[in-house]
Amino acid sequence: MDTTLAVAFLIYLAILIGVGFAAFRRTRTFDDYYLAGRSLSPTAAALSAEASSESGWLLLGLPGQAFSQGIGAFWVALGCVCGTFFNWTVLATRLRRITGFFRVITIPGYLEERFKDTSHSVRVIAAILIAVFMTAYVAAQFVASGKALSVTFGMDYTVAVLISAVVILFYTMMGGFFAVAWTDVIQAMIMIFGLVVLPVVGTIKLGGPVALWTKLAAVTPPDGGYLSLRVGKEGIALATFLIGMIGIGLGYPGQPHIMVRFMAIKKAKLVRRGALIGVTWAVIALYGAVFIGLVARAVLTGDPGDPERVMPLLAMQLMPSWLAGVMIAAAMAAMMSTADSQLLVASSSFVQDFYHKTFGREPNPKMLVRLSRIVTLVIGLVAMVVALRQDPENPVGVVFWLVLYAWGGLASSFGPLLVLSLYWKRVTKAGAIAGMVSGSVVVIIWKNIPTLSGFLYELVPGFIVSLIVIVVVSLLTRPPEMSEEAASATGL
Repeated sequence: MDTTLAVAFLIYLAILIGVGFAAFRRTRTFDDYYLAGRSLSPTAAALSAEASSESGWLLLGLPGQAFSQGIGAFWVALGCVCGTFFNWTVLATRLRRITGFFRVITIPGYLEERFKDTSHSVRVIAAILIAVFMTAYVAAQFVASGKALSVTFGMDYTVAVLISAVVILFYTMMGGFFAVAWTDVIQAMIMIFGLVVLPVVGTIKLGGPVALWTKLAAVTPPDGGYLSLRVGKEGIALATFLIGMIGIGLGYPGQPHIMVRFMAIKKAKLVRRGALIGVTWAVIALYGAVFIGLVARAVLTGDPGDPERVMPLLAMQLMPSWLAGVMIAAAMAAMMSTADSQLLVASSSFVQDFYHKTFGREPNPKMLVRLSRIVTLVIGLVAMVVALRQDPENPVGVVFWLVLYAWGGLASSFGPLLVLSLYWKRVTKAGAIAGMVSGSVVVIIWKNIPTLSGFLYELVPGFIVSLIVIVVVSLLTRPPEMSEEAASATGL
């Protein structure tokens, strides 16, 4: 094991643990634990939102996809940039204003208030869907961290997963949203550093962009698909590929762990400042990730086996040990910044939406925070078990596709509903329930039928079905009542 690389990485882990201790002292109430008391600056909210939205998929999955399939991965980056832009410019301000008016701290809580659901059915269904898909999402981050650490330090995959899971669980349990937001800011800066420096250094080593293109042409199949935005496809095959890859951007409005960042900004009027930072970060990061995969294809001489390992392999080959440690920290930052956010959202679904609200339990604030930490631990352990059952030697992009499955499930369950609930007064409780259920069911069924899954990414049909069902059922059912005060405050 390279001592310098290990020391650089251990310093990074020590910083995260230190942040957890510092945040622990500021976390006293339930609102503190889950929403940082709605006190985030636009810069912190923007960096936290972007760092938590991209995950290990950004540093391992997307480079692996570009390494395997070529410049067609740019379509994925385009879809993600569009989704980020839509979230910040269309949803963020209104969501912050409406959730502030209702004084809610979770997405299920917002939906219950929005539809005046005294039966709690909307809250319960939303919480269940969040818990299921978020657990799969966290498991994907543990898989990614296991791969990164096992490649970097030559340790056993199981040990690598356990180490990363323990660190993430520790600072998330200790500091809640304060710890998550502060570590996200650090991690976002480390991530963008790695995503810019690594492909630039690799391109310079190859002799420049022209030399990179020439090398890629020499080491890839001659059919032109690797170096073509058409990815070697024509007609319907090309159309479904483009719809599926760009359609990933449809998932951004439906991710609860992103939405809560908008809810935590100090004031709605500060959202515009956060938007500029967030969208700029996303453009640089996403296209940097694709270039890492392309540069790795040109630079790495041996077969990496699993393409999702090319980022740490490239860092160790191109960089001095201490800087390679920073790059590996960037990969871990991507995984941790998403896993911690998802753990909080999943635990809030249980504590706030089941125990506290649905079952009417009224413990004191300290008890709620203590229970939240316990639930965070339990969910993390379940996700860790799922991660440990994955085959680390499987050459298929486990992280890429497991993330997309969870991403699609959340997107289809909540994306159409959140957009319509913020802009269409006519949405009803029945429409909301029907939309959440139909979207998630379509994703699960579509994903598990190989013919359909191979034809089109399940998010797209799930999102469309959910959108149609919400509109049709809402028009066929009685519209919800809303006070003049609520309508004025929310803009509905």
